[in-house]
Amino acid sequence: MELFKELKWYFIQEWKRYTGTFILLTIMTLLQLLPSKIIGSTIDLILSHQSSDQEILLKISQIITISIVVYILRYFWRILLFGASNQLTSQLREKFCFALLQQDAKFYSKYRNGDLISRATNDIDRIVFAAGEGILTIIDSFVLGCSIIIVMSIQTNWKLSFFSLTPMPIMAIMIKRYGKLLYTTFQQSQKHFSYLNNQAQDSLSNIHMIRNFGLEKTEIKKFSIVANNVKKKDFQVSKIDAQLDPIIHISVALSNLFAILGGSFLITKNQLTFGQLTSFILYLGSMIWPILAFAWMFNIIERGNVSWKRIKKIIFYNKKKTIPFNIVNINSLKDLTVNIKKFSFPERKNSSLHNIKLCVPRHTTLGICGPTGSGKTTLIRLIQQHFILSHGYINYHKHNIKNIHIKKWRKIISVVNQIPFLFSDSILNNIGFGKKNATFKEIKNVAKLACIHNDIKKLPQGYHTKIGEKGIKLSGGQKQRITIARAFLVPSKILILDDPLSSVDHDTEHKIINNIHKYTQKNKITTIIATHRLSILEKFNNIVVLKNGTVIQEGSHKKLLSSQNWYSEMYNYQKFK
Repeated sequence: MELFKELKWYFIQEWKRYTGTFILLTIMTLLQLLPSKIIGSTIDLILSHQSSDQEILLKISQIITISIVVYILRYFWRILLFGASNQLTSQLREKFCFALLQQDAKFYSKYRNGDLISRATNDIDRIVFAAGEGILTIIDSFVLGCSIIIVMSIQTNWKLSFFSLTPMPIMAIMIKRYGKLLYTTFQQSQKHFSYLNNQAQDSLSNIHMIRNFGLEKTEIKKFSIVANNVKKKDFQVSKIDAQLDPIIHISVALSNLFAILGGSFLITKNQLTFGQLTSFILYLGSMIWPILAFAWMFNIIERGNVSWKRIKKIIFYNKKKTIPFNIVNINSLKDLTVNIKKFSFPERKNSSLHNIKLCVPRHTTLGICGPTGSGKTTLIRLIQQHFILSHGYINYHKHNIKNIHIKKWRKIISVVNQIPFLFSDSILNNIGFGKKNATFKEIKNVAKLACIHNDIKKLPQGYHTKIGEKGIKLSGGQKQRITIARAFLVPSKILILDDPLSSVDHDTEHKIINNIHKYTQKNKITTIIATHRLSILEKFNNIVVLKNGTVIQEGSHKKLLSSQNWYSEMYNYQKFK
């Protein structure tokens, strides 16, 4: 019942629906007891030759009327109960999505996409099923079971009731034991199902690479191994389910046997009539559903418990740390100061950055360059608050950025990442993603600044062309320029570009860089660019060279060229290449 304690907030929220369901189920349960009583009394009347055709027809009409009323009540309680549980689906998925949007890069390095998709779909479905069918089985099995036991004891014979229900406590003990085993086994099953999702997601994301290297058979073999592991775990769950059914059916069969033997004995002693025994056996037959429901309830709830714990890990992951200790409001453009004593990625011992001190005054440009793996992207990611800096600080006008609300900070910066990401949507919607109320004129203007407008015009549907999953229908340079246009569209105080022109030819690169300078000077925006192409940095106010995670050179373009160093050597190499 731990799951229902955890979902208490939702039951309180939807108390009207659940209360209505309980009332309708109770009325329906009590009505279902009447046909057995009517049939038993009718048999006694027939055997005693005291019944008339009219009385028998009246009894039959009563049973039909009760059946119709039960059908109508069943329709309404299903609307109430499953309407409430379906509402839970939406709320849990909203909470799950909101939690994902709050997480940092550390979280996504721990949880893979396939696993998260599995939790958002399969696990939430299990929880909702428990909140719907689970509640139904609890109410129905408890109310119907108790009602039948009371009626059998009062209207027939309490000794016969006790004797007939002797197998039930033994069955309950065995079901509880299997319930614990089911919980552990289903937990492993869900875990391996997440692995299967991860493998499928990897294969689909890299399908072109797999085909290029002719690794289809290798990938199929890897997928088959994971799929077989899932099959084995699911089979273990099915084996436990299969062991429950015989226990239930044997218990029901023994109860019926005891009822017939005990009832026959009481009839010979004139303590019971044939009609009463018939009613008793019908009541006992009605007990089959509460017994099955009782076992089914354990199955549903144990699976729901496993799924809830998997969902809870995400919804409440690191929740306390995501709330800033001291929230600061920033309304104007300020200087950016970086002082990184040491930074290491989570679960890594070696530091990626150390002893970095920078100052980026407002309205200026900063270029970051250096060999591959020197820490350029890591520095950019720290400025974006992808990771929390423990040793050192990054200040925006004397305020540590980790104390600036993340939503506020995201409005201050506009970013073009090293790997361009595009949605499976139109070019228009991709460029306008960061500004939902953007006009077509604004989108076209920023496309011109990013030198992508002419390319878009050549496409079959222009700005309304669908670009496919991750922009598969576009070239690398086109993807980069669309992401640059998207960054131009969003009003910001700091523009951050991480190797934004690596797939663009030199002529287009020169035009875009000039447009960036004009755009940032006109709008008084601070610009930070990390790049391998040093010609981009010629007009920048300040340039820093990183190597092995620290600054080895700093200064303007002219200053760095005036001496023999990595920057001058690499610049001349690229220039005369």
